[in-house]
Amino acid sequence: MTAIRNLIVFAAFAAAAQAGDLEGSWKLAVGAQAPCALVLVADGTVTTDCATGNRVARWRATADKLELRTASGETVGILTAKDGSYAGKRFSDGKTIVLSR
Repeated sequence: MTAIRNLIVFAAFAAAAQAGDLEGSWKLAVGAQAPCALVLVADGTVTTDCATGNRVARWRATADKLELRTASGETVGILTAKDGSYAGKRFSDGKTIVLSR
């Protein structure tokens, strides 16, 4: 039981450390559209003025992924890290989502 508890604590610390690295300014690209500015705020909210990301209002980091959500909590997409950026598919239409610095 102690090993399981330690694993859970370690995963929580890893996610928290990763979340700190994710906060700040990013460029969001959806499909073939030009990238636009997006900011991941420490409280889990997202600020953006771009049309391509208008549904993205919240974010959450896990141990190895980044989840983008709408204001109502629907998952927009789950992105995985790759070479300093994050990429995945938008659930609603399968378009590629890329976050880069």
